Amino acid sequence: MTDESRIPSTGAQVDLLVSADVLYTLTEDTPIVVNGEVAINGNTIVYSGPAKDNGFWQPKKTLSGKGKAVMPGFVNCHSHAASALFRSQSDDGAGGQALYSVAFRSEKHISTEQWRDLALLGVVDMIRSGITTINDIWYEPEGLAEAAEAAGLRAQIALKLFDVKLEELYANRYERVATAGEERLRRGVDFVEKFAASKSGLVTGRIGPHATDTCSPELHIEACAEAGRLGVGLHTHVAQSKQEVEYCQSTYNKGPAEFLADLDVLSHRSILAHLTFASDTDLDLITQSKARYAHCPTIYPRRGVYPDLQGIQDRRIVTGIATDWMMNDPFEAMRNAMNAVRLLSGRHDALTSLDAIKLATIGSAKVMGIEDQVGSLATGKRADLIQLDLQRPHLQPFYAEYSSLAYYARASDVVCSVIDGRLVLEGDCILGLDEPNILNRIKKHVPDWLAVLKRHGGVGAVLGCGCG
Repeated sequence: MTDESRIPSTGAQVDLLVSADVLYTLTEDTPIVVNGEVAINGNTIVYSGPAKDNGFWQPKKTLSGKGKAVMPGFVNCHSHAASALFRSQSDDGAGGQALYSVAFRSEKHISTEQWRDLALLGVVDMIRSGITTINDIWYEPEGLAEAAEAAGLRAQIALKLFDVKLEELYANRYERVATAGEERLRRGVDFVEKFAASKSGLVTGRIGPHATDTCSPELHIEACAEAGRLGVGLHTHVAQSKQEVEYCQSTYNKGPAEFLADLDVLSHRSILAHLTFASDTDLDLITQSKARYAHCPTIYPRRGVYPDLQGIQDRRIVTGIATDWMMNDPFEAMRNAMNAVRLLSGRHDALTSLDAIKLATIGSAKVMGIEDQVGSLATGKRADLIQLDLQRPHLQPFYAEYSSLAYYARASDVVCSVIDGRLVLEGDCILGLDEPNILNRIKKHVPDWLAVLKRHGGVGAVLGCGCG
């Protein structure tokens, strides 16, 4: 839990002291500490463990732990922070096909300003949900980066790269536009270079080939080469839909991961999202390549499918839990994962509460290659943590077990967030952003968005206008 030789002596001055009735450190021996505390200097944890006697610390600021639990902030290893636009558009009906028919056909009609406002909304949602780190791939990465830095959210960000006309995929038409793919890659590279030296150090870049079928072999190879030159990772959707798998099989006579492996673009620097329809051959090749896996358990059950998480873990593929898009509650994600794996395996112990919490914190940090910095509350790591209010009816009585959090806590229980030693959420206020203004801007866009969505099969009504 702690390295005693590194604990400051009595009377030590610290910048921030965070107390807790219950402290979940998720360090190697995974203790649960009743009456614990975390001491922080700058952006670094200098102590995490049982509370010291009064007077041991001389903190500049103290966060009371009365009625609170403290745990590491969640690490979201695959997200689309600006995707709230599509809430309610693909949750019923044809399942994942709405990705092609509604989302892909609508995205090109969303303006830069609107994507930036959505990015701000997404950052607010992530922080309020207890997420302290994201790995994001989408449009307008500069806007998301600026929002993340303003709010204090840790982020790895990639521009979504593709060289097909996404709006034609709903009809299973794959029309390649090589010049468009090259232009997106150049912009993605420019973004990585720009934020390699960001002032806060919170935002870094990745290269993001969108999916196996939406990028040509040439674009996958060029993207991998640029990532290698820049010393950053790759972020790609793999085997997320039946259409993608069928395209790879019919075009390349290979599964999606097999296709990437044969291009020699898979490595430990690759984050692969979904693997919903991955074959055993795909999974074996991912294992050999040491690529990492972002598991998004909230989205799969809605579509009536679920990846072979047990088989993925049996192969020891590095795995983390992520939110994907639209619903960013990591507690709901953990519950979906536990329930799905137990139902599929017929075993009540197939994925425990501790397993799920680890996948959503230190597991996702490993996926992103930053487990030495975040994911647990260990001495010497970056100070990324959240406080939860235990004085909620759905959390009482609170018995301080891992299941007390994994099965019963909600994103709305998060009342405080510290990222890189900086308070970003306190007193129901996100300190770096004007949340009411952001929400008002989003509401103004809704009529335009709904009109676009409905042209492509979307559903919904604009509140208060009577227009239906």
